[in-house]
Amino acid sequence: EKENRNGWIDYGQNNLFSQHLITLYYNSPIHNALVNSIAYMIEGQGTGTILDNALQGIAFDLKLQGSFCAEVIWSMDFTRVVQINHLPFENCRLAYDKEEDDVTGIFYSKDWANTRSKRGKPEFIPAFNPSIAQEQPRQVIYAHGMMAGSSYYAKPDYFGALNYVELSYQMGMYHVNNILNGLFPSFIINFLNGIPQKEEREAIRREWETRLSGASNAGKFLMTFNEDPARAPQIESFPLSDADKQYQFLSEETAKQIMVGHRVVSPLIHGIRDANGFGSNKDEMIVGLEIFNTQVIRPYQRIIEEVFTPILGDVNIQMNSVFDDGVAIDSNAPIDVIDIPSTDVTETPIAITEKVSDVTYNGAQIASALDIVAS
Repeated sequence: EKENRNGWIDYGQNNLFSQHLITLYYNSPIHNALVNSIAYMIEGQGTGTILDNALQGIAFDLKLQGSFCAEVIWSMDFTRVVQINHLPFENCRLAYDKEEDDVTGIFYSKDWANTRSKRGKPEFIPAFNPSIAQEQPRQVIYAHGMMAGSSYYAKPDYFGALNYVELSYQMGMYHVNNILNGLFPSFIINFLNGIPQKEEREAIRREWETRLSGASNAGKFLMTFNEDPARAPQIESFPLSDADKQYQFLSEETAKQIMVGHRVVSPLIHGIRDANGFGSNKDEMIVGLEIFNTQVIRPYQRIIEEVFTPILGDVNIQMNSVFDDGVAIDSNAPIDVIDIPSTDVTETPIAITEKVSDVTYNGAQIASALDIVAS
């Protein structure tokens, strides 16, 4: 975070941290799936108010960026808010007034990497303030979750797992480039033309490192030019032992740590199948969903409710669950089971002979039934 002389607060290296989070979102499969799933849960079934037009974007930014910005439009008589629009958080930077020592609104730009261009020129939007509605009928709301170690921008809740999200991205890029470039292994380069001075050695090292290191350079070939064959660089393969096991470990550990960062209780409720196969039973799913809804989803929804309830006046915003009518699933409810006769399928077709509706089955029995159906 850095105060820019033009009046806004820079966010991250080159003022592009929000864009960096989007890059990771698009390039880490499990992170992408979790952000989408949790944002959808936060949005739920809406509020039944004018907020619903912007709710999807607000919920998404609150999860991905840890904050959101919303544009508020006042009525013609400046007495009430008639429209709420979502402003993509990656296009917003906080406006700061040194004299007032306070955030006064935001600057909005479609391209923060090129603020001098016509498209990227930042536009100031004042912070929400009913007392200036007549002078400024277009205002902005900036809200966020818990903030620690920051003065202006809140970090997303998965920030502790950001290195693993980055690792997931780099591993994918590494494997793609390794395949495209022919699966060339790691190697050692030995120069046989004497030992240069320290400065020259460092220059050579930096040049070769730039050319060959990093995930995007995986598998690239080498080309050298020499007057004397005896002075040509000697290149030896440096194979990685148990590479398959290391990649498997990194893949599993990365997925695990990303889910920890997102506070996932049960991966299956987000559409992610883990190694347990059909081990996830009904009871586990229900308990996991209830815990996740209580500890993760509802706190996010309360942020939105507390921000917009005062703005909409008499309307009391109550966000609903993603489930119909907000009714929780009863873990003690009976489950219909089919009875498949143990006959030779070559002689007798499989038939549903009975439906049992008055017996409650435990988790182990449900898992066993699922295995039978899958087979």
